[in-house]
Amino acid sequence: MDRKDILGNEIKSECVGCAIVRGEIQLPGGVIYDGKSIILAADPEIPIPGFLIITSKRHIQSFAELSSEERTEIGDIIALAQKAIKDLKIAETVTLVQEERSKHFHIWIFPNQEWMQEKFGYGLQYLRKINAYARENASDEDVIRVIKVAEEIKEYMQKYAKMGL
Repeated sequence: MDRKDILGNEIKSECVGCAIVRGEIQLPGGVIYDGKSIILAADPEIPIPGFLIITSKRHIQSFAELSSEERTEIGDIIALAQKAIKDLKIAETVTLVQEERSKHFHIWIFPNQEWMQEKFGYGLQYLRKINAYARENASDEDVIRVIKVAEEIKEYMQKYAKMGL
């Protein structure tokens, strides 16, 4: 199944998660965090500033398949990413999503932004509609903003990681 990322590049891999891990997908703003067991980046398919995806470096489907160390790393990165999103005033709240229907374990860190609530409402039931709307209505400026925000989050996280937070 061929599809395009927000930068206009075709995604030809059957497993997007594995393609991210292998560096086959150009991530908007680059890799934000490259850890022992996970990669954190802006979502390559949905042009929403601050919409982050944690991808397991191992090809697994479920949170239950993670080791204790992997769960700890994910928890620390989620906490730091949420702090960055809030402190950088990207969103006041986030929604975390992980479902086992995907071929490759990943977690969405979805920024709940005002325009989303105004247009769609608040809650999990609206995420697919918000994503579709963002894809269908994205401008070049929106894509540039996604890249800029990813870079800001990366700088923020590097600063706080050095401080041991």
